[in-house]
Amino acid sequence: MKRMFLLLPLIVVPTQVTVAEFDSKLDFFYTHQFNSNIDNGGEIGVTRGGFELRLSKKMTDHDSMKLKFKVQREDYDFGGVAGLGLQNPWNSIDTIDVGMAWFHAIDQDKTLFAAGLVRSSYEHDFSDGLVGGGSAGFIQRYSPTFTLGLGVGILGQIHDDPYVTPVIVLDWEISENLRISSDLVTRFGTQSGVELVWTPNTEWTLGVGISYDYSRFRLNDSGIAPNGVGEVTSWPLSFRATRHVSPDFDLTFYGGVVYNGEIRLIDQSRNQLSLDKYDEAGVIGIMGQIRF
Repeated sequence: MKRMFLLLPLIVVPTQVTVAEFDSKLDFFYTHQFNSNIDNGGEIGVTRGGFELRLSKKMTDHDSMKLKFKVQREDYDFGGVAGLGLQNPWNSIDTIDVGMAWFHAIDQDKTLFAAGLVRSSYEHDFSDGLVGGGSAGFIQRYSPTFTLGLGVGILGQIHDDPYVTPVIVLDWEISENLRISSDLVTRFGTQSGVELVWTPNTEWTLGVGISYDYSRFRLNDSGIAPNGVGEVTSWPLSFRATRHVSPDFDLTFYGGVVYNGEIRLIDQSRNQLSLDKYDEAGVIGIMGQIRF
């Protein structure tokens, strides 16, 4: 059964579409999800680390382009004496994303966008985990304080049919210091969701958000499901505090809880071998952003 994700742009479409002549950002992040119990036996925990480089370029008076390159490693910790915890279905998963988005401003309030993505998530071989996708849509600024965009995205899946999902872009400035945005700052989850952001002063920004975390990857040829597929999903609730250290550097501390966690194991013939739920788990993390 396909799952429809409300806020899942294939490339994160920013709520602020105005682009400088040239802009670049480098994010580096580390996240630790504490161990929690798997319903059918054992425990699961995961540590994530990586970096993401984003480049933005104004091409003409009406057109701009954004490029993204992301590298991430997930180290899973299965434990226990029963179920998946004992079987240890996979260890470390590497993910590489390369994406591009194009924005065309019809006028100062209306923008069209189209995006493409190539991704590989794999335990052993880069080529085994390759998938591609794209999205397109329309962004409208209804007032100086409210922007809403709608679109559609499609993404290939390893050992499954592609799924189609709506794309929603939201930026609502409730007051001078408070806003709601669909562009999440942290790398806690897939960076697609909704966040309430409060900026009390020029030095700090605080946020609370919810997102959907989805990871599907190719397994190696020597585990309990050789050349099969693993999938882990959850709904993270996150809290963050961002310190604006300088005009060119931000440091973000974040934490939260993941809910409704599920683990799927699929064999090479697309048969689902297991579907296990796991309990709520705490998460902590840190992220830095350099602008140059």
